[in-house]
Amino acid sequence: MNWRILLIVIGVLALLGAGAAWFMLNVAELDPHARTFNEQCATCHGKDLQGTNQGPALLDRTLDHGDTVDQMVASIGTLHVSMPGFPEVMSAAQQKILAIYVGERRMGVRFAVLKMDREVELTDDVHVSEMQNFRLEKIIDGLDPAVFSIAPMPNGDILLTEKVRGISIISVHGEQSDPIRGTPETGVAVIVNGIHHGNGWLLDIALHPDCANNGWVYLHYTDFCGDRCDDDRREATLNRLDRGRIVDGQWVDVETIWQSPPEFYINSPDGAAGGRIAFDDSGHVYVSMGVKPKLMDFFDDTSAQDMRLPYGKIHRVRDDGVIPEDNPFADDPDYPVRTIWTYGHRSPQWLEWNRARGLVWNAEMGPRGGDELNELLPGRNYGWPYFSDGMEYAGQFVERHKLKGLEFDHTESEKTLVDFTPSPAISSFAFYHGKPFSAWSGNVLMGSLKGSSLYRLVFDGRTLTHRETVIHDLARIRDVEVGFDGLVYLLLETETGSLIVRLVPV
Repeated sequence: MNWRILLIVIGVLALLGAGAAWFMLNVAELDPHARTFNEQCATCHGKDLQGTNQGPALLDRTLDHGDTVDQMVASIGTLHVSMPGFPEVMSAAQQKILAIYVGERRMGVRFAVLKMDREVELTDDVHVSEMQNFRLEKIIDGLDPAVFSIAPMPNGDILLTEKVRGISIISVHGEQSDPIRGTPETGVAVIVNGIHHGNGWLLDIALHPDCANNGWVYLHYTDFCGDRCDDDRREATLNRLDRGRIVDGQWVDVETIWQSPPEFYINSPDGAAGGRIAFDDSGHVYVSMGVKPKLMDFFDDTSAQDMRLPYGKIHRVRDDGVIPEDNPFADDPDYPVRTIWTYGHRSPQWLEWNRARGLVWNAEMGPRGGDELNELLPGRNYGWPYFSDGMEYAGQFVERHKLKGLEFDHTESEKTLVDFTPSPAISSFAFYHGKPFSAWSGNVLMGSLKGSSLYRLVFDGRTLTHRETVIHDLARIRDVEVGFDGLVYLLLETETGSLIVRLVPV
C-alpha cells in the first residue's frame, strides 16, 4: 500500500476514534439520532417510520402539524409529552434530534449513506419543472470518481479538475484530453464508506472574468509543504491559489496569488478544505478555506473563531495577489491574517458573486443539519462552531465556546439566508443568467451531495420567496455551472465513474 494512503487510512480511523468500525455497522443502531427515535418513538410509529396500530406513519404522507424541523419540535414538545409511555421530560436537544432524524428520512437521506455508488442512467425523458421543461444530455462519463470542479469555456470546451489526476479539457464533442502538464503535485484520494479521504488535491478551477483577453486560469488546491517544513510535516497541506495559462497542454506563466505561511500547514485530510473561488466586479478574488483541524482536535476544534489562524475563513485579495487596504482586518495588529474577509465558517462548498446585490454569497455544510446559504458581509462572524442550526453528530447543540468557558451571544453572528435542516449536503450553486432558461433569470441553482438533487431558489433581495426541487435524487452533484451558451452544466460524482451532463430546454 502506498504510504500516503496508509497515513490517510490511519487518519480516518483516528478521526473516527476508538469505535472505528462505527461506519461499517448498522447505521440505525449506531446513529445517535436513530437510537433516540427507536427508544422513544418506534413503539408507536415503527422503526421503519411506517406507523403501527398505535401511531401514524411519518413517511409518505403530510404530517398533521407540519414537517419542518421547528414544527416537528413544537409537536414533540406540546403534543407527545401527554402520550402514555412518552417521557414527561425530554431535553430540547433530544426533541431536535428526533425532528432532524424524521426530516432526514422524509427527505430520503440517511446518516453515513452518501450515495457514491449511485448508477446514473440518463434517458430522453422530459423533466417537468414549474417554469421550464428540459432534458438531461450527457457530455461525458467514465471520469475519475474524485472530481471537484468544471469551468465551461467560451468555445464550448470544459476545464475539469479531478482531485488527484489533475486538470484536463473536455472537448465540445465529449472527449477528455490527457492531464495538463506542469500542474501542482497531487497526493491521494481513497474512498471510505463513500467519503473521499486524502491530501494534496486539486480543487476549484475558474476563468478570470477577462480570460478571453488575458488568458488567466485560477486554480485552488491543497499545497504540500515539502522542503519548507521539517520531516514530520513534509506531507502537510494547506489551501493555495495559483493562476496560470494553458498553452499547448502545459500549465505555464504560473503565479501564486494567495497562500498561508508554512506554520499553518496541517497533517490532516483535505475533505473540509473548502477550496472555492469567486471574482467580484472590482478586481478582487475570494477563496474559501474550511476548518481543516488536526485529527486529534476534530471534535472540539474552534479555529474558525481564532483570528490568528486562516482556517474557517473566506479570504480576499486583488486578482494579482495584492492585499486590499479595505479588507476589514488589513491594518489591525490583533488580526495577523490580513486577507480575512469573513470568519466562523465550517465547510464552505461554494462561492459566487451576486451581481444584483454586489456581494459574494457562499454555501456551506453544517454538521447534522445546519447547511447554509449566506451573504458575505465584510468582517462578519458566521457562527461556527459557537452556533449552528444543526446539531453535533453526537447529539448536542453546537456551542463549543461553553467547553472553553467563553461567552458568546449567537444573535451577534450573521444569520444565514437559508437554513437547510435536515441537511441535503448542499454543494455548489450558480446564479442563472442566460436566454435558454430565461424564466429562471436571477434564480439560484444549487446542487446537493447526499440529497442528490438540484434546487431552484428564488430571492427578493436577501429574502427567499420560493424553492423548487428541479431534479430529484439524480446523483451527487459536485458542481453546478452556467455555460457561455446559457445551458446549465452539472458535474456528477459517482464511484463507478463520474460524468458531466447539461440541462437542455424543451
